Amino acid sequence: MLTYHTGLRFQQGRGLGSIFGAILRGLKPIAKMGLNAGKRFIKSDFAKNLASTALDMGKSAATNIAVDLLEGKKFSDSAQEQLEEAKSKIATTLKGEGCGKKRSALKGGSCNKKRKKRKALLSDLNSNKKIKYSLLDE
Repeated sequence: MLTYHTGLRFQQGRGLGSIFGAILRGLKPIAKMGLNAGKRFIKSDFAKNLASTALDMGKSAATNIAVDLLEGKKFSDSAQEQLEEAKSKIATTLKGEGCGKKRSALKGGSCNKKRKKRKALLSDLNSNKKIKYSLLDE
């Protein structure tokens, strides 16, 4: 009788690796799309403005806390105060401060531009004026 390897009797399929591989192959396009959106957001003017505001607030908070410590205030009280100030400043940056003022730096223009263009397009589409063209007239 010859001896040879027969393998496992009840082995079927490809195991857990095929399941995880299929899941990862399905998630790969979604992850790629998310990374591309993240790259576009980081390059946007809004993100740059937000980052510069956060950096400025961090610098001022650090200097204010140092001054407060030298004056004898508690670190926790000073840090809490600076945190509240930073939160309000960043929230103001996120909201934008009205149309046409600082919001133009965030969005690239005033708020009414799109609305005016839409109204003009709708009025052109809804007008029932018939325009007569003649090939003989110049």
